[in-house]
Amino acid sequence: MQPIEKALNNVFDFLGNKYDLPAGEYINSDFGEVVQIKNPYYFQSPANVKFSFGTEKELNVWLQGKKEKYPLAWLVYPVTENSDNTPNKIVTYRSMRIIFAINNDSDKLVQTRVQTTRYILDQVVEKFCKLMTQGKFRKYIWMDRNGQHSQKFFPNYSVNSQTDSGQIDIWDAIVLECDIYFNPNCMPK
Repeated sequence: MQPIEKALNNVFDFLGNKYDLPAGEYINSDFGEVVQIKNPYYFQSPANVKFSFGTEKELNVWLQGKKEKYPLAWLVYPVTENSDNTPNKIVTYRSMRIIFAINNDSDKLVQTRVQTTRYILDQVVEKFCKLMTQGKFRKYIWMDRNGQHSQKFFPNYSVNSQTDSGQIDIWDAIVLECDIYFNPNCMPK
């Protein structure tokens, strides 16, 4: 891994499984009439966020080769590095894209996903952003506290090709676009 990937890996290792799953076997719908939604995460424990990187095509290859893969944070290549000539050699990554994904059932409505998969993804993205703006990693990797970033929620973002077992992955995602700053001189060895 190159330094920026190592630094992001450190952040995601620290984030680990520090998020909540929806509680209860059924969730009351927040939309329209009172409907109970079967909780797809009932009796599960939060899993550690997996981090990797590459092109979107490589993402599908990575997914096919893994059993434990969600929730996932994927740094989308290519990335553009801009560095300054100061002694610190700060590197800026403008409009860096990170896909945060979690698996789902394709027959669920978006209204259901807002209270299940998006509930989880929002927490993971929020905790990542907080670590990058206020956390202990600010010594060597950070997002500007006042800087803008954008998030888009994509239900059914991807359906990768058939796997050896005949199963396909269907997942919801939030794509985060942000500027990330990196000081490789301050990164722990």
